[in-house]
Amino acid sequence: MNIFKHINHNVLENIVIEAIKEDKAFSDITTQMCVPEDTEGKAYIIAKESGIISGIQIAEVVLQVFGVYVVNYEKEDGNHIKIGDRLLCIKGKMRGILSAERIILNFIQRMSGISTITNQFVKIVESKNIKILDTRKTTPGMRYVEKYAVMCGGGINHRMDLFDEVMIKDNHLKMMNNDLDVIRRMKNKYPDKQIVVEADNLALINKILKYPIDRIMLDNMEPSIIKKAIKIINKNCEIEVSGNINMDNVKEYLINGIDYISIGKLTHSFKSLDLSMKVQND
Repeated sequence: MNIFKHINHNVLENIVIEAIKEDKAFSDITTQMCVPEDTEGKAYIIAKESGIISGIQIAEVVLQVFGVYVVNYEKEDGNHIKIGDRLLCIKGKMRGILSAERIILNFIQRMSGISTITNQFVKIVESKNIKILDTRKTTPGMRYVEKYAVMCGGGINHRMDLFDEVMIKDNHLKMMNNDLDVIRRMKNKYPDKQIVVEADNLALINKILKYPIDRIMLDNMEPSIIKKAIKIINKNCEIEVSGNINMDNVKEYLINGIDYISIGKLTHSFKSLDLSMKVQND
């Protein structure tokens, strides 16, 4: 995958610049004292753990801020990598490479961790033709890169933001006193927007189905109740299942009739993939 086809370059650059500012990378007193200014060399990013790679092109976005560098990629986003694989090679001034090292690794390791856990879920559910969705439970300021990482792992992005689609959840229903007539007004005002309604009981599902909705999200339902819900819905709309689904229980939700499983853990409880940078003096 190519990150620049999914995330606007200016958006990506702004995210990177904030990370550089946070690390005070242009005031790297250690590197400035240890490495002569004109020293050039190479650095390789190497996998110390197997998984699905994501975010490697961020290296060039970071390095362009430090000057002119050549980045040669040996892997692509979405590739499966194994321990010892070289992902990319950087050539240029060693001061910039060393000052950018942790910023580059932080992005790629976190994004690859998301891609890896997403792919694990995707492989488990693919036999039932169920799609894995992410959520908006993302790191503030990092949503674009984290949701891109989900795609690298074979998952599908749920709404990117609050304007992407109409999604009526439990707190909305409480404020509306479960009066769903607003759905018709929503459909008239935003005809191109998908309408998703959350349901946590079978009685509510019967009520929702009277309105022009695209998907019902079954929230925190036991598999036995989900099977009853699927019969009630009877293919009148898409079905999404959500609520504390993890690697230990996901197989319980391999139920015919489910279209999507949304999992917040993809972006809020992942483990970063272990990578390292090794430098070589020219």
